[in-house]
Amino acid sequence: MSYGAVDIPVIETERLRLRGFELRDFEAVAGYKADPHVMRYTGGPESGFNAWKSFAAMAGSWVLLDSGYFCIAEKDSDVCIGHCALFKPPGWPEHEVGYTLARQAQGKGYAVEAAGAALRFAYDELGWDTAISVIDPANTASQGVARRLGASKERESVPIWDFTADIWRHLPPAQVLARKGAA
Repeated sequence: MSYGAVDIPVIETERLRLRGFELRDFEAVAGYKADPHVMRYTGGPESGFNAWKSFAAMAGSWVLLDSGYFCIAEKDSDVCIGHCALFKPPGWPEHEVGYTLARQAQGKGYAVEAAGAALRFAYDELGWDTAISVIDPANTASQGVARRLGASKERESVPIWDFTADIWRHLPPAQVLARKGAA
């Protein structure tokens, strides 16, 4: 028997599968959530119960928001290497495309591949007409991903909940959907 089940879409790219989180993914998520290098721009490392709460929130986001966090898994192994979010929780400036990868998955173009596919899905399937990425001003790697997706910095030092960040504006739907490849 299943309670509160929701169908989370699966998006496949050349190398990746974006899917809902499963309990078997917790160990991988807890690993990268505890890594100070990975989490330095997103609130700092988490471990133990805090990592579990984050994992549960990511898994449950689809139930509450009709969009949410995808597990980014390598297509061949289906092993979790990070997450990509399509979400707008209460109090968030706009619909966001976000991404975090485990250290061993960084520098391989996975963030561009995952976020580009998610952005196309958000415009084509979810009907979004705009999207942003909220990026720490010191996070040059994430800024590079946003640039490769065609985004540009729109506003600096915007207060969001308990932090400030820069807002990067993604291309509009017609331009994203007309592009081939990563975005």
